[in-house]
Amino acid sequence: MFILGIDAGQTSTKSCLYNHEDGTYILSKGPSIDHMLTDKGQLKSKLGIQQSIKNLLNQTTQRIEEVKFAFVSISGIHKEHESLVASWILECINVEHFIIEGDVKANLAGASSGNKDGILVIAGGGSIAYCFNGNKEYVAGGYGHILGDEGSAYWIGLQAIKEAIKHTEYRGSPTKLADEILHTFNEDSFWGIKKKIHGNYIDQSDVANLSVLVEKLANLGDTVSQNILKAAGSELGELVVSIIKQLENDGIYEDVNKVYPTGGVFNSQVWVLTSMKQKVEEYRSSIQICSPAYPPIIGTIILAGEFLNIDIKFNRIKSLIEEIKYEHKR
Repeated sequence: MFILGIDAGQTSTKSCLYNHEDGTYILSKGPSIDHMLTDKGQLKSKLGIQQSIKNLLNQTTQRIEEVKFAFVSISGIHKEHESLVASWILECINVEHFIIEGDVKANLAGASSGNKDGILVIAGGGSIAYCFNGNKEYVAGGYGHILGDEGSAYWIGLQAIKEAIKHTEYRGSPTKLADEILHTFNEDSFWGIKKKIHGNYIDQSDVANLSVLVEKLANLGDTVSQNILKAAGSELGELVVSIIKQLENDGIYEDVNKVYPTGGVFNSQVWVLTSMKQKVEEYRSSIQICSPAYPPIIGTIILAGEFLNIDIKFNRIKSLIEEIKYEHKR
């Protein structure tokens, strides 16, 4: 019996084909997806999901007649797009049953080893906090890069551009960000960067990728970069505090005391993670910041196993988990 897991996000799309009979797996990666409220976003999402599946199938000599169940985790999915996503997958591989959900459930399932306890915080291309206490879902953030996504990689990149502009106009603090950003986009001035952004030659992922540069400069002592990352951590902490306050409003006080930070932004442990922890502990000192047990793609397999009422053989996919963790750190 084959299980398919797909974790489609704004950084990349991962697919995992798990054979429950012998515990073997195949892992693949494809391009990132986009929000599906536009034709362009749907086209990009279709490409990311289908390419990931094709890369998966190209790695096996087995003929996969049918997948028993697929759990698909997609950033920014809307209910009206679920059948569309299923049709994209069926163009590549025959699947008997689907569940298509937003990315929070698989993230929480993987991070908590399937326990789904605690508060999840995702900080990748976007940002959101999530908790499920068994009866009700609690959400903070997740409004996208125009209305929100505070503390996300995009938010960090955008703050970096703004601070760099202020520096060049003597309105801000000295920073190496200006020269580095101009070099990154091969421009002589920020007027050129403005034209590229408004002309869609610099897209959302390009801005988000600047977060890596901000982390590099922060570690080299650039104060402006350090402050941007600390502010990102504080914003992410506010998302967690929002969930705690929502729980308290429902009379739930001490039952939820774990926070699982997931997403590439938390690779910045010195600046982002520390700042988030400080913000959360200011509100509730008993909160534990817990390292995620498994990445989201494993969360999709865990949730698929729950639906099918089978135990996933984690000992057989240990190398897969280490492979994903290594990739995530790069």
